[in-house]
Amino acid sequence: MTAAKQKKHTLRFEKNAVSALCALVFLIFAGAAVAGWLAAPFPIGAVLTGVAAFVLLFTAILSVSWIRYAGRFYAAAADVNFPCAALGDNLSVVFYALPPEKAEAYLRETRAVPALPERYTREEWLKRSDTLNEIKKRMLEGAPLVSYAALCPKDLAAISGKSVFLSRAAYHTYRAVFDYTAMGTKNKLVFYGEENSI
Repeated sequence: MTAAKQKKHTLRFEKNAVSALCALVFLIFAGAAVAGWLAAPFPIGAVLTGVAAFVLLFTAILSVSWIRYAGRFYAAAADVNFPCAALGDNLSVVFYALPPEKAEAYLRETRAVPALPERYTREEWLKRSDTLNEIKKRMLEGAPLVSYAALCPKDLAAISGKSVFLSRAAYHTYRAVFDYTAMGTKNKLVFYGEENSI
């Protein structure tokens, strides 16, 4: 993954932007409903009021979902109940409510499962999926985990007090993030499958 493909906006920015957009959309429809009542109270005003109510419900669900999504990340990033995290090559993050040793053993086993070929059958996909699910069930023992897709490098600064497992490729690609931000100073960075931290 090149630096040009890095996500630019933080979860906090995206949460605020989505909430502001939802509020704007609702205000537009609410304004249209008011105009409908003033110009032709029935049935146009009533229909537009119903539409505005639906838009309010939809935008409220969307906004609250984003607020909760971002909130879970920042909570898990500082939560001592999630003592370790795995960082993907695209800056995806998975927080584990496991001791670092168990999380590392789980990550080692999942990485040992062969990747799918470029062209694969449904049976091959199912077999690999079943293998990963079996490893997850056996090694995580129901321990909660919180996962996030690719993040903005600035989001990583919120992660604190954890053992963070990552590949050498991810470390070298985002070396500035680890060497010059709180991400590298507030956490123990550990290469996959290696005992010594960076």
